Amino acid sequence: MIDRDTGRGISENAAERTVMAHYTGRPRFEWDEDGRIMTLLNRFAFVDDAQLVWSVPAMVRVDGASIPKFAWSILGSPFVGRYRKASVVHDWYCDIRTREWKATHRMFYEAMRTSKVSGAKARIMYAAVYYAGPRWDIVANYDAELADTVAAKTYSLDQSALAAIEQIERPEVTIWQRRQIDEDAFVAMCDDFAKRCASIEDVEIMIEDHMGATE
Repeated sequence: MIDRDTGRGISENAAERTVMAHYTGRPRFEWDEDGRIMTLLNRFAFVDDAQLVWSVPAMVRVDGASIPKFAWSILGSPFVGRYRKASVVHDWYCDIRTREWKATHRMFYEAMRTSKVSGAKARIMYAAVYYAGPRWDIVANYDAELADTVAAKTYSLDQSALAAIEQIERPEVTIWQRRQIDEDAFVAMCDDFAKRCASIEDVEIMIEDHMGATE
C-alpha cells in the first residue's frame, strides 16, 4: 500500500493504522449572528491512528483561534473546506489543554488527513500551528473516563456526555504564543513545507532551523 504523504510503500500494519483513524458522529453547527463564532450542536469525536479518542461535547463554542490568523489569508478560514472538523477538535483541545500541546497539534494534522486534506496543505497548516499556535506548560486534570486510556473499540458517543464543560477543571496555566510573527518568512517557506517535507517531523526541523521554535 502507498503512503498518502510520501508516495512510498508502507507495511500492512501501518496501512491498517491509517485506515483506522476516523471521526465518530456527524457534527452539526450553528453560527452566531456575528458570523464569527460557531456552536457545535451535537457531540462528535476524532479517533486517531493510536486509537486515542478526541471527544468534543455538544454546545461547545469555537472561533478558529487555535489556528494563527495570519494563516487564514494564506489557507482560508478554518471553518471553510475539508479541514473544518479537524479545526473544531483542535480548537477545543487548545482551549481545555488536557493533552500536551505538541500532541494536540499533531492530532490536528492527522485529523486533516483523515478529512482528505492534501498532504501538502496539511503540512502547511501544521507548520502554522507549530510555528505560531498556542503552547502550554502543564496538562490539566479531567474526568478519567475521557483520559488517554479510553479505547476506541469501547468508545461510543454516549460516553462523551461525561465531557460536560462544567466537569473539566481549568487551572491557571501559562500559555505561550509567539508575540511577533514573520509572516513573509513563513509564506516564503510554504512551498518547502509542501514539497520538501515528507513528514511533520521534517516540518518541525525546518521551522526550528530557519525560523526558531521558541523566542
